[in-house]
Amino acid sequence: MTAKYLIRMDDACPTMDHDKWEYLEKILDEFSIKPIVAVVPKNVDDYLNCKESDPLFWEKVISWQSKGWSIAMHGYEHDMHFTDADLILPFYKRSEFAGLSYDKQAKKIRQGYKIFRDLNVNPEIWIAPSHCFDKITLQAIFNETSIRVVSDGIALNQYFEDSFYWIPQQLWSFKLKKHGLWTVCLHPNEMTIDDLESFRNTLTKFSTKIISYKDIILTKRKKNIFDIFYSFYFWRKYKLFNLIYKIRSSIKNYG
Repeated sequence: MTAKYLIRMDDACPTMDHDKWEYLEKILDEFSIKPIVAVVPKNVDDYLNCKESDPLFWEKVISWQSKGWSIAMHGYEHDMHFTDADLILPFYKRSEFAGLSYDKQAKKIRQGYKIFRDLNVNPEIWIAPSHCFDKITLQAIFNETSIRVVSDGIALNQYFEDSFYWIPQQLWSFKLKKHGLWTVCLHPNEMTIDDLESFRNTLTKFSTKIISYKDIILTKRKKNIFDIFYSFYFWRKYKLFNLIYKIRSSIKNYG
């Protein structure tokens, strides 16, 4: 198939940068784009305290849901700890969940999911903070919620693994692709005015190729050889860029 794109916006919470989120919402509405929104049910991460807490935040989440945006459960408290656990996606050595016992992970997920349901919000998708979680996390999600879709993973298309449907997330900005399903992850709280304007200009070029989560026909497709090759390439490139970054940082600090 020709390339299709999803937009995912991370770190929605009562203390998000409301002006930036509202600006993006207007742009997305203008292009009739329905993104995935990763909502933190009970944020305690100071890094996400961008503005004063909005007492009407959950009404906003309900309005997003009402107009067809897909709500994702973005962890529980967005409270990370160091871990050497065997991560499904080894982006960082930190996680809100990985490395904890099943009981501790299940409690976090149960409490976070309850917040959504008590407020009449239906999270359809799981998104782990920092992309970092383990197979115990998946077991807890499966047992404690009705969520069966993960927005993450490195592949060229949607696939099925460990009892979940995976919608791969491989990009942090739009890049021209010929084939596949590509999720572009945005962090609105961190975007500058220039970033926001650039994003709007980018949508004029890509809007006809952008779909919503609800447009995806979920299948129990297994990863094929092309997915495996792409994943190998992705992680080799990621590790190389990390190494270059560390070397540059060391030189800068030494100087």
